[in-house]
Amino acid sequence: MTSITNNNNQHQVYYNKGFEKSISDTHSWRTVKNSANYVIPLIKPNFKILDVGCGPGSITIDFAQNYLSNGNNGGEGGSIIGIEPTQELIDIANENKLKLVPNLTNISFQIGSIYELPFDDNTFDLVHAHQVIIHLQDPIKALKELKRVTKPEGFVCIRDADLESSIVYPNKFSLLNDFYVIKAKNAISTDTQAGRKLRIKALQAGYESKNLKTSFSSWLLTDDLNLKQSWVNSTINRIKSDVEKLDPNDIEKNKQLNEKFIKLWQDWLKDETSMFNMNHFEIIYQKPT
Repeated sequence: MTSITNNNNQHQVYYNKGFEKSISDTHSWRTVKNSANYVIPLIKPNFKILDVGCGPGSITIDFAQNYLSNGNNGGEGGSIIGIEPTQELIDIANENKLKLVPNLTNISFQIGSIYELPFDDNTFDLVHAHQVIIHLQDPIKALKELKRVTKPEGFVCIRDADLESSIVYPNKFSLLNDFYVIKAKNAISTDTQAGRKLRIKALQAGYESKNLKTSFSSWLLTDDLNLKQSWVNSTINRIKSDVEKLDPNDIEKNKQLNEKFIKLWQDWLKDETSMFNMNHFEIIYQKPT
């Protein structure tokens, strides 16, 4: 496989303006339970898993630590590989691994592109991609690659947000819905209806309808004040980084929008009745024999 670098925009659209830690920090709270719960019933301790678009590695590490055997007690253990086309993210993921699970030997991270996965056909029992297809310029090609490296009778598991169906309450904060949609539409390829389109894109990529299962879940921010605080803090840091422009054509208007949304998030956090719900769709595909 050819080397993948940040300069290759076909492979790395999400950080096409360069890596920004404030963005990846907003992904580090994700776990198997809150972001891949639909996958849990499928996993066997000895599975070989590929986590595509692993980001800072929080979900990958959780899979390895809590759902796969390490093979230390004899027998064949499970393993997981996390891939990203961005070296800075691989470095962060490896740092998190050393900090959180230094003794685990069943997890690794490496450079790789979803368009050219550096693995043979039929390699993995389960291939996982969370919030990846939503950002791709060529999702059909990517879906074909995910299927290619999955073993017969193995599973392709994909979850993506449906940004246009998010819910914010009270209504005085409804503009926060627009925050994610505006930001996405100013990106190169983020699809604000990605979740609802997952099934049709899978069918277009040659997935067989009879082997597809679609489900729905959400991130709900309401009762857990620590989670709400963390979400708002990381979101505000992301806005302040000014990498993702809310108005890329007008510097002054972009600044005003940044200030407006920072204030809205702060006021939303102070309101004890506040709620935010981001909806997601999931597909599970079992590859035929």
